Amino acid sequence: MSKRNLTIPCALTGVLGLLLLAAVSTRGQTPASAAKSGAPKATGAARPGTPSRTAWGDPDLQGTWFVFADVPLERSAANAGKEFLTEAELAAADAQKGLNPGRNARSADKAQDVSGAYNAVFNSVLKTGKRTSMIIDPPDGKIPPLVASAAPAARAGQAGRGALGLGTGPGVNDNPETVPQSPRCLGVPMPFLPLNTLFAQGTVMQIVQSPKSMGIYMEDDHAGGGNRVIFMDGRPHAPSKLKFYLGDSRGHWEGNSLVVETTNFSQGFRGSNIETYKMIERFTRTEANNLKREITFEDPKTWTKPWTVVIEMARAPEERHMIFDSACHEGNYGMIGILVGNRREEQTEKK
Repeated sequence: MSKRNLTIPCALTGVLGLLLLAAVSTRGQTPASAAKSGAPKATGAARPGTPSRTAWGDPDLQGTWFVFADVPLERSAANAGKEFLTEAELAAADAQKGLNPGRNARSADKAQDVSGAYNAVFNSVLKTGKRTSMIIDPPDGKIPPLVASAAPAARAGQAGRGALGLGTGPGVNDNPETVPQSPRCLGVPMPFLPLNTLFAQGTVMQIVQSPKSMGIYMEDDHAGGGNRVIFMDGRPHAPSKLKFYLGDSRGHWEGNSLVVETTNFSQGFRGSNIETYKMIERFTRTEANNLKREITFEDPKTWTKPWTVVIEMARAPEERHMIFDSACHEGNYGMIGILVGNRREEQTEKK
């Protein structure tokens, strides 16, 4: 089924998470309120220094971190050849966000079933980021071309679909056993990128460390959240025949940066080949309240060369607790709608 792959978020969980996100974010505020905020300003400038240390001597990355700016994954044609926006362009973009009518009325053209279905209380409007794309390599800010033999799923992903765990192949949404993870509330997919910041998707994570492992909880609005475990004790990856929903992660330190290699995915990203796809992440605390997360995607069977994104995050104040359990299945009407729609299409085809 190719038409009905939208899910309707759990209103209660989404509202609570988004309201708290807006309350603590140093950049994720409307233009009017951001200027009045007395919170520490989060900056994207990398100023590596001597980070605080854990009791056992590793750099301390613990805490709750959130994306503080809205940055597109790829660079638009309008910004071709330009890595950063000017201050005037930032101001104009934020002013335009301030004019958001709040999506309080149904769309007149009824282009989508849920167009205009959520009013402004469901939205988390982040300030515009200076970068014109999350992708920093290649320098043009674009995902590299596909190899000639790339799977059809990769071509669908390259067109902008498949990034949030929604099905794109023929018949994938026909039955509950094959519907992907997001409508089934199975948790967030990797690599957990902030691709839809209005719904705070991919914007908040909490890191907990121990000498031999690390845990990263990914809070993602209504999608079910996710818990990553990164082993730091030098053990090898699991055998290649074993596949994991969030992949198999192994970490080590390079100076003050945590380097994590993740393989053995049960599904690819944007149609990549699960047998050859891997992620290399670098987490670096650039200032006391700033964290830089760089991710390199490699798959010689999908892309002509590796590509890298950067995500800049700020730290939530210690006195606040902004992580919520993502209770996804409360009134999961999206799944019902997908299956009912498919049965209706089947009946129409029979006629």
